[in-house]
Amino acid sequence: MAQKFAVFDIDGTIIRTALFLQIVDELIARGHLDASHGAVLSEKLEAYRTRAHQTAFQEYNEAAVKILFDNLSRLKESDYRAAADTVVEHSYRRVYVYTRKLIESLRVEGYFLIALSGSEQYTIERFTAHYGFDLVIGDHYLTQNGHFTGKIDSVFHDKGAALKRLVEEHNLDWKQSLGIGDSYGDTKMLDLVAHPIAFNPEAELFEHASSKGWEIVIERKNVMYRLEPRDGTYILAQAD
Repeated sequence: MAQKFAVFDIDGTIIRTALFLQIVDELIARGHLDASHGAVLSEKLEAYRTRAHQTAFQEYNEAAVKILFDNLSRLKESDYRAAADTVVEHSYRRVYVYTRKLIESLRVEGYFLIALSGSEQYTIERFTAHYGFDLVIGDHYLTQNGHFTGKIDSVFHDKGAALKRLVEEHNLDWKQSLGIGDSYGDTKMLDLVAHPIAFNPEAELFEHASSKGWEIVIERKNVMYRLEPRDGTYILAQAD
C-alpha cells in the first residue's frame, strides 16, 4: 500500500539562515575562499538588513552563489565538508518552531518525510539527520581526485520533476501529501501536493499561493500566524 508523505524545503523553511550562505561565510573564514569576497557579501547583507531595496536579499543570495560556484573547482571536497560540519553543528538547532513541530507531528502520524533542497547533498544529509527524515535529495557537486570539478547535478530548478520521480520510486501516495516551502523555486513542488503550505513566503510565492488559495503561515518572534483561505480572501488565525 502506498504511504502518505510530506516534502520540505530546507533553507528558510526549516533552518532560519540558509546552510549555503553559512558555508560560504565559513569557507571565507577558513581561508579557502578569498577574503575580498567577505567584503562583497557584507555589503550585500547590509543592504538586505536595512531593506535598502526590494531585491536586496535576492542580490545577496545570488552573490554568494556566484562566489562559490566561480571558485568551486579550486576547492577540496574535504575542506568543504569540514566547513559544512562546523556550520551544521553550530546551527542545526536554529530552526523555525512551526516547521520543527510539523516534522515531529507528521513523523508520529506515519508520514514518509522528504527533504528536497537546493543545498549540497552532504550538508543536508548531516542537517536532516537531526530530524529523522526518510529521504534527502540535494545538489551534488561532482568530484575528481578529491577536488570539485565545478560541475553540479542540481534539483533546484525543477523540484516538481524530482518529486514526481521520488513518489513513483518509493510508492508514495499523493492523496494525503503535504508540502512546505518559502520561495518561488518551491512552487513546482507545492503545485503537486494535496496540502501545500507557503511558509514565510517571499513576494512571488505569496502571490502564487494567494492565487491558488493555499494555506500561508507566518512565524514572527514567538508567535505563528496562519492565513486561511476563505471565500476569496484570507482569515488570520494563530497557528498551533
